Amino acid sequence: MTTLRDLLAEPALRLDLLVGGDLDREIRWVHVTELADASPYLVGGELVLTAGIWRGRRHSAAAFVAALRRRDVAGIGYGLLEGDELVPTAVVRACRERGVPLFLVPISTPFIAITQWFVDRLADKRERSLHDALKLSADLLAAAELDEPRSALAQVARLVCRSTGLDVWICDGDGRELARAGAQVPSGDVREGVPGWTAFPIGIRHDAVIAVRAATVDVEVRPRLDAASPVVGLILAKERAVRESERRLAGEVISLILGRQFDTAAARMPYYDLDPLGPLVAMVSSVADREAALRAAERWLTELDRSGVVALRGNELMFVLTAQQLDDAAIRDLARDLAARLGAIATGTGPVVARVSDLRRSLVQARHACELGRRRGGGVVVSHDLSGDHNLLLALQDQDVLDTFRESLLAPLAAYDAEHHADLELTLTTFLETGGRWQDTAELLHIHVNTLRHRLGRVEQLTRKRLDSTPDRVDLWLALKASRAGTPDT
Repeated sequence: MTTLRDLLAEPALRLDLLVGGDLDREIRWVHVTELADASPYLVGGELVLTAGIWRGRRHSAAAFVAALRRRDVAGIGYGLLEGDELVPTAVVRACRERGVPLFLVPISTPFIAITQWFVDRLADKRERSLHDALKLSADLLAAAELDEPRSALAQVARLVCRSTGLDVWICDGDGRELARAGAQVPSGDVREGVPGWTAFPIGIRHDAVIAVRAATVDVEVRPRLDAASPVVGLILAKERAVRESERRLAGEVISLILGRQFDTAAARMPYYDLDPLGPLVAMVSSVADREAALRAAERWLTELDRSGVVALRGNELMFVLTAQQLDDAAIRDLARDLAARLGAIATGTGPVVARVSDLRRSLVQARHACELGRRRGGGVVVSHDLSGDHNLLLALQDQDVLDTFRESLLAPLAAYDAEHHADLELTLTTFLETGGRWQDTAELLHIHVNTLRHRLGRVEQLTRKRLDSTPDRVDLWLALKASRAGTPDT
């Protein structure tokens, strides 16, 4: 930026300030005029040079200065034509009244010398700007070569901050901070617009945003941001490539465990700081938004105080975690925290196991517990709570199969009850729940034992099952419970 103060400080020009003002304003251009009103040819910020020839046409100094003031010129240089000439008092007075800086240009300094000085400064500035831009580009490309993406982005933010003198904020497509440099951060989401900040989306899908603390950006700042944006995109693309590779490897570890290739899985687990011989636990979450949930799961693992690996299979996220110092309550709390972070439909946990060869059992039981949680309408299910529970067995069956099984046994009872109001299904349920005790069943139903015998005889007739046969009782019990397979037994 070239200012009037810079011009006055140039000893070779021998300029003399007569009327002060804002000497630190940038000079846009140097304009020589002898028109009484040069304002139609100005845009503002110019340094106007004049020798006062317009005065010979009886134009007033006040009108001349007022017209320039309306155009907001940076200052006026008055050139002398004769050795003993002075700047007219009227011009000095008009500049002082209008607040326009005025300096004397001696007869030994031609106007072209001032113009040449300004053009040379402008050329130097542009050359420095080009040099700075080339250096910035080289530094940005060097930053992109850093191995750690967050370190690379932080270096990009520092370089842009140093080059522009502005605070810099880089966030991902969801508005989360990736890097920043400078004293201040945005007070809101720069993607939606924050007063005093200007944001530039990166990539066609707006995978990231780079923002600077400035209401607008000038022609010097914009090229620097244009240079930084593709570098940020390159760093993020490299990070995505590495992440996809890591996700594939994590998926292979889970696949190896499920495929019973335990030795190969054990060889890869140390990469994730997992001890194949240490206590381990599996968790499975059912999710709707696969990609968002996987990103959230990866962040959750980085913030967790224990090692782990996660893989996406279909709409399920499968985790293997170290289980040191984790009791049942801690596992339940961990699963709840995971479910909340993922916005999971349901989350299930398997039992803690002592070695990698037992991990498949933990993963399978975690999947079963997750499926039961999903059918129940959501929540966390710990497989330990369901050991030996027939509800888990029923919940894991195809509902169409369950419906067919139930209808084949109980539809005749339902039809008979509908026609005769005999309460056969209720009678059968109560009889089985009491363990087949006749007197207890009759008392609970408030009927005579003979009536109970008659009803149960009708049940045997309609279902073709014998109530003194344990296998037949099991069939009837499961049929009765099948209609509630998606809900816990009460």
